[in-house]
Amino acid sequence: MKKILAQYTKEQVKKAAQIKAIFFDVDGVLTDGKIIYDANGKEIKNFNVKDGQIISHLRKAGILVGAISGRDSVVTANRAAELKFDFCHQGIVDKGAVVEKLAAHHKLKAKEMAYVGDDIIDLVAFKLVGLAVCPADAFDYIKDKVDLISKYNGGEGVVREVGDLVLAAQGKFEKILKG
Repeated sequence: MKKILAQYTKEQVKKAAQIKAIFFDVDGVLTDGKIIYDANGKEIKNFNVKDGQIISHLRKAGILVGAISGRDSVVTANRAAELKFDFCHQGIVDKGAVVEKLAAHHKLKAKEMAYVGDDIIDLVAFKLVGLAVCPADAFDYIKDKVDLISKYNGGEGVVREVGDLVLAAQGKFEKILKG
């Protein structure tokens, strides 16, 4: 646990310790941002199994997890269902409005929410949460607006890093490692 937390500033750890909900963008966060269409128009996306693994641990720890995506995708809906996300909102143009509605519905304060995004559409959501995070491969003007820049690119461990940080900051990671 100490090894995980040693990588972050005291302020980042303090913010992570207060998180009760994590909202994820999908394309470029849960995935590498690439969308492939086969000859029949079937959409294909790459998700990281290690990212997915931490979701069940977050949920068991009482952390609300869900996706807020600008695109509609059957693939995204399937992955969210497989991981048992608490919600999966798709086709969202105003992600800030969804964050505000989720906060009101779940009685969450800004400091109790984290948002992980990678592009312009996520900027409003960053302003509404206590911990804003982006992948390492986000554009610099996105990186300038977050509390934490992940060591990992989108689809390559961002979700896992945030989950590990939140669980470690809350003293819950050690229990997971003990099984």
